[in-house]
Amino acid sequence: MLRNAITAMLVLAAAVTAGARQEQSPPPTVEPQKVSVTAHKYLFYPDRIEVKVGQPVELTLESEDTTHGFVCKDLGIAKVTFKKGEPATVKFTATKAGTYKFKCSHFCGFGHGKMKGEIVASE
Repeated sequence: MLRNAITAMLVLAAAVTAGARQEQSPPPTVEPQKVSVTAHKYLFYPDRIEVKVGQPVELTLESEDTTHGFVCKDLGIAKVTFKKGEPATVKFTATKAGTYKFKCSHFCGFGHGKMKGEIVASE
């Protein structure tokens, strides 16, 4: 009887320890969606970026001509500037579905106000 009780306790202890080990394992890593965005007077290409809610996104911003900027306040992307030969990288994760407007945040000439685009996040 004592032997059965000890065996049962050892089995229970092993199960609890195995369960604890499983809980401590890190969650699987989600690879970021990588998107290259090119800026040129007076547009972004692409000017529409589609992403998934909850998936990390990495934007590489490159200029073909002069200094440009990028900002998307609704996604928490602060102003960043970049110029020809010196790309910038922006990382974000959309937490809810929607359409988020972005624009050039560095005056680059008379057509600067037209430099706009959108990030569309879907489930």
